[in-house]
Amino acid sequence: MKLSVFVVTYNHEKYIHQCLDSILMQKVNFDYEIVIGEDSGTDKTLSICEEYAREYPQIRLLPKTNRLGIAGNWKRVLSECRGKYVAMCEGDDYWCDPLKLQKQVDFLEGDINEDFVLCFHDVMLKDGDDNLIEESKTEGGIANADRSSYDLITGYHPSTQTVMFRQKYLCKILPVMGKYKYNNNDAVLFSLLGQYGAGKFIPNVGKSVWRIHNGSAWSSASDINKRINIYNTYTFLQRVNKEYEGHFFKIRLSYASKILPDAVKDRKFAISVKYYFIVCWLYLKSKDFKSIWNIQKGVVYNIIHK
Repeated sequence: MKLSVFVVTYNHEKYIHQCLDSILMQKVNFDYEIVIGEDSGTDKTLSICEEYAREYPQIRLLPKTNRLGIAGNWKRVLSECRGKYVAMCEGDDYWCDPLKLQKQVDFLEGDINEDFVLCFHDVMLKDGDDNLIEESKTEGGIANADRSSYDLITGYHPSTQTVMFRQKYLCKILPVMGKYKYNNNDAVLFSLLGQYGAGKFIPNVGKSVWRIHNGSAWSSASDINKRINIYNTYTFLQRVNKEYEGHFFKIRLSYASKILPDAVKDRKFAISVKYYFIVCWLYLKSKDFKSIWNIQKGVVYNIIHK
């Protein structure tokens, strides 16, 4: 099997047709499978996936389970991908270029490209009704370039629906990902893949679509919950990659310092107390005693003036 297409889906009844059709339209000269993990949603996503699986033999719909959650479903589907390469498309996103898979496989198959563990391309943002939000996430910016192993490890991650990576490293990565319980699985996956190579930006692949809508676990989360998720992600990455501990520590401190005042302003008592001690501890470890004093003043000011 040359390629596995990774598809995770949950309550994507409105979008899953377009996702699967965009995969099935691919023009390739190799065998591939589509591995779908439907995470026991409450709408008709599962029945739609079952219809597709009956009609298309290359679709492998994983057995229904109890709700696994985002991290659990990601691990389940990744562990079932048998291809030499893995392409990714979550159930509310879709591809536009019918030669996307062929172009990316051709690149990774090249002998001179062995140093690249993954390749990616540009992406556009659309809302739940397919209206354009942003034409490009990479055009004209620093993302429109190859990424080094260091970049991937320390936090740069391309848009998931544009990525294809080498499957052979999953046996080493999945046991580590199995310990991750939060909602930035792509950031963790690409950071761990970065230990084995760099990322190649491929400019001649048509943009895929990253859909931003209220049903998305990430898009619908509050700003403070997004920051907490990112903080927890970098805490995890610091724990599993000691070589870059200093880098991850600085990012954790930055996010924790933003979470605390937001929590105090919003009167989120439990979060305020937790991140007060986290921020103080992080500044204490970095021997920044002046910032600890400023934290006390900032907390008191926000409490008084709310």
